[in-house]
Amino acid sequence: MNSIMHLLTVHASPERVYQALTTSEGISNWWTRDAVIDPKVGGAGEFGFYGHQFAIKVRVAELKSPTRVGWQLVSSTDGGFDGTNVEFNLRAQGDDTVVVFAHHGFKHYDDRYAGATTRWGFYIVSLKRYLESGKGNPNPEDIDF
Repeated sequence: MNSIMHLLTVHASPERVYQALTTSEGISNWWTRDAVIDPKVGGAGEFGFYGHQFAIKVRVAELKSPTRVGWQLVSSTDGGFDGTNVEFNLRAQGDDTVVVFAHHGFKHYDDRYAGATTRWGFYIVSLKRYLESGKGNPNPEDIDF
């Protein structure tokens, strides 16, 4: 199984980063405006893209405030992300937070994997921009890759 990983430092507390990852309002400011999530372990979430032409359904697998968030991707419109897992690990570093992101479980290195790698990199930077400036680039305000 293949994984995508990204590492970045955000000038925000782990608590603020955690809120941006665990609430519908937070997620809608950096990943997609079409975001609904029940922020408890076992809770369901659904994230739509491009007018809900593409959607991902998740189950909240793990929450450890303010250091860890885990989602199991249950289904996606085209099935390409089904059974994969996303995790965010957070650690304080002075007044900043180090974010270690991973998306695990890709069966193949292919175009879908390459596209997901590019998009996740963009959205992780969007998370940083949202937390540091108040303005991220969530879908549909992202760029067309």
